[in-house]
Amino acid sequence: MSWFGFETAPPAPFPKTPVTRIADPVSVDCALARPVSSLEAPLDGFRWSLDFPAAGNEAFTFYFSLDDGAFALVQLVYSTLGLGPSIQMILRWYNADKTKFCRTLSPPVASFLLSDDNRSVTCEDFSMQYIPGGGGYKILVNIGDEAAVDVTFEPVSEGFKVNDGRTLFGESAMEGFVEAEFIPKAKVIGSVTLGGVKKSATGSGLFLHALQCSPQYVSKWTFLNFQTKDDSIMLYEFDMPKESSYAITCASTGSIVRNGKLLAVTTANRAVHVQQELDDAFSGYEVPTQLFLVWTGKTKDTAEDVRIEMSILQTNMLDRIDVLSELPFLLRKLIQTFVTAPFVYQWYEDAVARVTVGGTTSELRGRAFVESTFLMFE
Repeated sequence: MSWFGFETAPPAPFPKTPVTRIADPVSVDCALARPVSSLEAPLDGFRWSLDFPAAGNEAFTFYFSLDDGAFALVQLVYSTLGLGPSIQMILRWYNADKTKFCRTLSPPVASFLLSDDNRSVTCEDFSMQYIPGGGGYKILVNIGDEAAVDVTFEPVSEGFKVNDGRTLFGESAMEGFVEAEFIPKAKVIGSVTLGGVKKSATGSGLFLHALQCSPQYVSKWTFLNFQTKDDSIMLYEFDMPKESSYAITCASTGSIVRNGKLLAVTTANRAVHVQQELDDAFSGYEVPTQLFLVWTGKTKDTAEDVRIEMSILQTNMLDRIDVLSELPFLLRKLIQTFVTAPFVYQWYEDAVARVTVGGTTSELRGRAFVESTFLMFE
């Protein structure tokens, strides 16, 4: 996933013709499993760092899969990619009836105010306040007459990160890294007001705290957030350029929550583009239209084999985002020196997950938010 900040692009036909499902691959080469010594990420330990050895981003992102069929995200980004620090506040709200509200704001850096413990932050129209005791958050957004969000994010599952959460691109942090920690399952309770109309906002949530140092070195991202009432499955995966000399080619982190309990965290996963189409009129990238995703690993407590498979025909596109067109001029010019053309594609689809634990296989039916981010042509 990319968080350079963005607004909605004008609609244009994609794919050009309806996509028909084809057979998924019989075998998949998953990302190399990373040794895991710890998954600990206490709910009271999610804190802003704002510490980068090179230019980078840090973000708190809350994803909402709502009972009325809507999907939303609220994101606050602190970036040092430009000539100085910058802030971006992002609200994206997609209703089941295809209407949407998307807004990106760039307030002064001086308005970014952390609490003494770095768990909470207030920034002009946005507020993300940690709730002591349960590890939750109160999320407030107030954009005048346009939009207001008042939501409580209550963790259901424990949080996690793989080891210290950091994946290095090379031998040292100076060469770039991605650091991430997650709360993969939460209850969302509150309301949203759009255009003066207030309605309930209840459902499931996922929280991601991530740092990216030198994010322009990554080639592409795949992010998936699958939610049911009691379960969740997540994939957070990035690829380095094919001809690069970096120590890794692909890094993947996945998780599954069953009945509110973190069942497994996996690192040998893969998102396969079964079908793709050239979006020549908008981005110039080969964009997936059918994905096949595989997670493999062990259960957290009993070390049983886990395998998850999910096949998604991508028909319900939420957005296509030309990232550079929405950035401040100086930051846009700086990024253009490193990144050829960053574009983000987002979908929200009905999905079925086939989950095998030990010798028992079951199916989970829910909704999946899928995000494909492209940063450079290869």
